[in-house]
Amino acid sequence: MDNVEVIERYIILLLGVRERPIPTATHLQKELFALTKANPRMADYISFDKHHFGPFSDDVKSISLNPIYHRDAYIMDDYNRLHLTDRGRAVFNDLISDNSDKPRFQELLAMMTMVRDLYDDLSTNEVLFLVYVTYEEYTEKSSLSDKLLSPTKRRQLSRRLLEKGAITSERYEELVS
Repeated sequence: MDNVEVIERYIILLLGVRERPIPTATHLQKELFALTKANPRMADYISFDKHHFGPFSDDVKSISLNPIYHRDAYIMDDYNRLHLTDRGRAVFNDLISDNSDKPRFQELLAMMTMVRDLYDDLSTNEVLFLVYVTYEEYTEKSSLSDKLLSPTKRRQLSRRLLEKGAITSERYEELVS
């Protein structure tokens, strides 16, 4: 299996763990980035570069717009949300069925569910802020990091993340001090 097919399967799995679309292409990029940090085996297939909006993968962008191996498994709508199609749901179910006895696969699904539960409810700026404060090296080429990390915006975004339960009160104190 080549990298493209593996990335398509990761996207299908990420979409399939929740019955809702991924809110934006930026969310997709950052969710997969977070997963590569939590699961280094994924990083063997997906690489991220420093970019204007933090970590970015050209492969994820092109594969999310034009799947090759699982055509019509997912689609990007006019609002930039990525949806799993009925065909994609069938692929997802097959992947679950074929791998349900593998503990590492179950761990991957659990991580994907956690990432979706955290990131999907955040605005794009909140997602970017969370990535920038966690992985500071990805602010290097960012066109938004200076704005999002300014003292006023930092306090505002940290407060919203705390209110949404995305960070602890201890992390909030670290971010605003």
